[in-house]
Amino acid sequence: MANLSNLFLRTALLFLGTGVAMGIFMSLSQDFTIRPVHGHMNLLGWVGFFLYALFYRHFPHVAATRLPWIHFWTAVIGLPAMMAGLTLVVLGHMSLGLPLLLGGELVTVISVALIIHIGFMATKAEPASPHRENFAPAE
Repeated sequence: MANLSNLFLRTALLFLGTGVAMGIFMSLSQDFTIRPVHGHMNLLGWVGFFLYALFYRHFPHVAATRLPWIHFWTAVIGLPAMMAGLTLVVLGHMSLGLPLLLGGELVTVISVALIIHIGFMATKAEPASPHRENFAPAE
């Protein structure tokens, strides 16, 4: 099975490269129309995914469960869809971009809700109840 922390880190690096390339493109062209996309790509993509990688590296027992993998896939699907939609919207293609933007935002919000839940579950002080998910390693 792939290492979840490494997958988040490698994805973060891809977002870093994309964000830097956008910055260079804007600088060379002196067209800063996609500035909001560049900002989101760097913050949610590079920084967010890097922090997710560190979180799962610090809590490897959590990363071995199913919910963090759902978090990974919602994050990986949601952010690029949101960025593509936002790019189309800021370039004036509202009818194409808005549905993609809203769909990507919805999936990204689900991803954020998942990491909040996972983070609270991973750091709770009380012993796990047999009726609640306790992040036992997957079989």
